[in-house]
Amino acid sequence: MVWAVCLGIGTCTHVAALISGWNARVPLASVVFWNSLTGLDPLAVALLFLRPRAGVVLTVAIMVSDVAHNIWAITAFGAMVWPVVAQGLFLILVLSTAGALWRDLPARAAASSGLAPALVGRRLKAPAEGQRGPHPMTKG
Repeated sequence: MVWAVCLGIGTCTHVAALISGWNARVPLASVVFWNSLTGLDPLAVALLFLRPRAGVVLTVAIMVSDVAHNIWAITAFGAMVWPVVAQGLFLILVLSTAGALWRDLPARAAASSGLAPALVGRRLKAPAEGQRGPHPMTKG
């Protein structure tokens, strides 16, 4: 949920930048990159809820590329420092929690899928030694 809130703040920031036209003073490649985040940030939020693993991957990709780009922007044309500090802190949070979140997602997905609790995480028993199970292409 913290990830979604932070990405939502990023979305608002990018929308405000588009409306204000602040990016007229920066290179076109930076404008294209930053403007793409106006759509990618909310996409990541949606994916975090609908396809959580895809949301994790997209969030990590967004934050690594955004922080790297913004550090370059500070040195290249004097972009503001404080937003990059905030983004860097969020990047640290994302990188430090992504692995645990990734590992926890299958259990959460199964638990929220409507499956009976007894079926969540249940393993199928292999046929006993020397026995064959039914052929996967037959009904029996």
